[in-house]
Amino acid sequence: METNPKQIFGSGVSRLGELMLHTNLYSFKGHSRLAQAVGSDKATISRLVAGHLKNPSFLLIARITAALEHELGRRIDPRDILSEHGAFLTRHVCDVVGCPGCLPPNAHDEFGDLKPTFRDVTPGQWVTAKHPKGFSLCA
Repeated sequence: METNPKQIFGSGVSRLGELMLHTNLYSFKGHSRLAQAVGSDKATISRLVAGHLKNPSFLLIARITAALEHELGRRIDPRDILSEHGAFLTRHVCDVVGCPGCLPPNAHDEFGDLKPTFRDVTPGQWVTAKHPKGFSLCA
């Protein structure tokens, strides 16, 4: 039995969900709507948003990029949607979409208090909802 060669890519980090939250069309029922727009299935979009689809096809990312660009009315580099090790071309999500500055919905707990992870994060200055301050490339 042959063994697979070692993975040559670093871990892929998606912030598709964060970008979708900044749109009117994809912020509600976004997985279904985006899947329909790009000719994919909802499960594939859901896996990509959740970070479980590590190496999506170029064509899928190109279609997603085009759909987001159409909805946002601005150009987006695919490297701002999915990156290796979280090294996004544009650091902050709000800068990618032209948002004046916000925090993601998960920044607050059920009582409306800011979670500890976001205490030192300025609105508009977060990288992903899961890792607002970004990623350490040191292993």
